[in-house]
Amino acid sequence: MKGRLSLSIGSCGLLLAFWGLYKDWGLIAQPFYAWAWWSYLLCLDGFVQIRTGGSLMTSRRPLLLPVLLWSTTFWSFFELLNLRLQNWYYVEVFGRGDEVDVLAGGLFGIVCFATVLTGLFETHDALGALGLFRGLRSKPRKLPSWLPNALQGLGVAMIVTALVFPYYLGPLVWGSLSLVLDPWNYRRGARSLLADWEGGRIQVPLRLLVAGFLCGLVWESFNFLAPQKWLYTVRGLEGMKLFEMPLLGFLGFPALAIDAFAMFSAVSFTFHGNETWEPRTRVPRGPRLSLIMATLPIHVVFWLSVTLAIKDANVGSIELRLSHLQNLSSESIASLAEIGIERPRQLLRALEDPSERDGLPIPEDVRPALIEEIHLLTFKGIGFHHGTLLQNSGVATVKALSASDPERLYLELTANRRKDAFPTLRPEHVRLWVDAARYAVEREALATTTAR
Repeated sequence: MKGRLSLSIGSCGLLLAFWGLYKDWGLIAQPFYAWAWWSYLLCLDGFVQIRTGGSLMTSRRPLLLPVLLWSTTFWSFFELLNLRLQNWYYVEVFGRGDEVDVLAGGLFGIVCFATVLTGLFETHDALGALGLFRGLRSKPRKLPSWLPNALQGLGVAMIVTALVFPYYLGPLVWGSLSLVLDPWNYRRGARSLLADWEGGRIQVPLRLLVAGFLCGLVWESFNFLAPQKWLYTVRGLEGMKLFEMPLLGFLGFPALAIDAFAMFSAVSFTFHGNETWEPRTRVPRGPRLSLIMATLPIHVVFWLSVTLAIKDANVGSIELRLSHLQNLSSESIASLAEIGIERPRQLLRALEDPSERDGLPIPEDVRPALIEEIHLLTFKGIGFHHGTLLQNSGVATVKALSASDPERLYLELTANRRKDAFPTLRPEHVRLWVDAARYAVEREALATTTAR
């Protein structure tokens, strides 16, 4: 019964998330990623409960809170590393104009970061419920005594190398955490993949690798559709992408799953009575709530510290609003609100729909420029601040952006903005815009030629 309920709620949540995104309803479309991902997790958990009689959110519920807390802390650690790596940044985040925006942005981050471990573990459980790699074993072997130390040395070297040479070697950080932590777990009797390997139990490592890859596909597909999203600026990997992720970047997700396993095993051994998240009929007692609450302030302080550290470095634009559009008067904004149009994407769809645009309270002569402006400001999360800089530099359309030289355009934009201005602007941002604009223009030209 619980499994069917979770599956039903999750399915309805996904339908609501996609319908809200299609209609561009602010309360659903803006945080679409959180709506979609949590609904997907409910579907997974319901499926696991139906197939096995237990799941993380039902029979192992005492472990859910630690998983959520450590998931947020786990990903916050990588956000901190990204200050040096600068491999991704966020666009169209909740604005920071008032306390409500700041609170909403912080809560959205926590809700999203809490899905990292949860998603990986639920996907692993679902693969196990399907019987993937069931019964598969390798020959047990005694590990050489030097191997744990060697792996830890390799993990430390990978982290240091990634941080010293982030421009090209930043991806080495993925998987390095497990190389450091799993040998520590192995020596202390905590849950360890080295112990599994030694005993010939390879089902969990293999499922984790597949779960990481599948989670990467789902994460990136939801992110691609969302207005509020992250974009990648990994040097040398911009050419071929699936969604927003360079193809080679998908190799990082299986490594992330192994990192997640090793990290949670270590903290579970240290703080939560060595209870693992892995499938069992039930958790006999679970971690002590008093200990969880005692560690909560440490989590919160770390989250806040990371948020303050990254807010001016990893945010590329804030949520786009009708009031940001230069070609739209305040009178038109008020009139649009009366007919239910409150967001730029809603307006763009109405302007491009022959059945809707005739009733819009916008002068005919303004509409072409308004359409181009919305296309530009919503393109790759350029946003209001950088869109205004582009317009003032003579780049008023995506087509004009495609004809720009990235290096020269970046120098021109930086010359026209304060050095400490928010949001951040880096050369790789401009390069990403121009490359994406060239691809979009080429694709449109090809489609036009094909139609003829």
